[in-house]
Amino acid sequence: MSGRKSGAPLLWLAVCFGSALEAVALGSRAVWRNGSAVLVPDYMLNLYRTQSQLERTSNYGSATRARRRANTVTSFVDQSKDEPSAESHQQYIFDLSGLSRTEELVEAELRVLRKLPSDLEKLQSCAGNLYHLLLYSCSSRGSSGKPILLTSRTINILDTTLSTWDVFNIGTTLKAHYRVHRTTQDSRYVCFSIAVVSHLTNEVVSPSLVGLGSTGQQKNERALLVAFSRTRRKENLFREIREKMKAMHMFDWSSEDHGRPRRRQKRRTALAGRSGAAGTAGGGGAIGGGGTGGGGKGGGRRRTRCSRKPLHVNFKELGWDDWIIAPLDYDAYHCEGACDFPLRSHLEPTNHAIIQTLMNSMDPESTPPSCCVPSKLSPISILYIDAGNNVVYKQYEDMVVESCGCR
Repeated sequence: MSGRKSGAPLLWLAVCFGSALEAVALGSRAVWRNGSAVLVPDYMLNLYRTQSQLERTSNYGSATRARRRANTVTSFVDQSKDEPSAESHQQYIFDLSGLSRTEELVEAELRVLRKLPSDLEKLQSCAGNLYHLLLYSCSSRGSSGKPILLTSRTINILDTTLSTWDVFNIGTTLKAHYRVHRTTQDSRYVCFSIAVVSHLTNEVVSPSLVGLGSTGQQKNERALLVAFSRTRRKENLFREIREKMKAMHMFDWSSEDHGRPRRRQKRRTALAGRSGAAGTAGGGGAIGGGGTGGGGKGGGRRRTRCSRKPLHVNFKELGWDDWIIAPLDYDAYHCEGACDFPLRSHLEPTNHAIIQTLMNSMDPESTPPSCCVPSKLSPISILYIDAGNNVVYKQYEDMVVESCGCR
């Protein structure tokens, strides 16, 4: 039996201990959507890969209480214009319309790429090597009309020889923003700006001097706002998929050949054939007692006891690979077999199932047998692109059958 744990993923561990080698192996990936390329941030790819490994090994360890409650991570790319930063600050704008109002915002962070200074020696000689990065909100202002200082961090330009991502915790700010603008359209956009102050001279320097300028940035180098949230209700994957497909016009429901839906029907036929073959391949022998099956000598089809059978789901064959990034396939399994009397204890039958099975064994015409159904299910994580072209990591419950029972 798999070692998966149900419940929200422990995202903090995945973020903090994600392997750099995995990020290099995955790299940035562009997914085509409606004729345009959507770049998948390395951060989200690495988050998915690391979290998937933790799920397989159940090596969750300890985590902060906040992110333990999150089961959805949505990334928003900076929408500000690609132009030289002002002398005093660097601005970042994010469209948060893809953040559902029905979800509880648990935490949020702003991730900003800082490249190596173009002239490190000159910068150090003029203003030293220590600098304070001051993060302001330009979406709202204080009573004096000035931007509100949210948080700050100190950097040493000599600490790294590579580009690095500076991370600011903005969870409290984003929650307050939504409380104030809950009923207005103002909540769609949030704006932040970073000012840089020399620790040596206490003077403001241009952000571009310490590597924060946006000029010449590649798409995968743009600032990222990452929101950690938790849905208040259990997610229904089918409902969510249907809504997204309608919004993105991914299917032409009125076409004569029905396009991809017909391909899904072929896939179901193939799966049915596969599961039928698996059901006759032994794996437990015939069940004694009454019922309509039985493993007699008459050459009839043998009925196996209720057990877990293979079921492989391929999202690419379903035609969903243009919005589902990963996984492209997974083993879902299914339950199949007879629930004949006497029921085995490992099937964990309910009292009702025991009575129903007993009644069926005495009079099959009056009472149907109990059903072989999943008794334990586990979640999987899916990395996908939402209708707003934001990359989302979400954990969906009840996606993999771990064990079967009679109900």
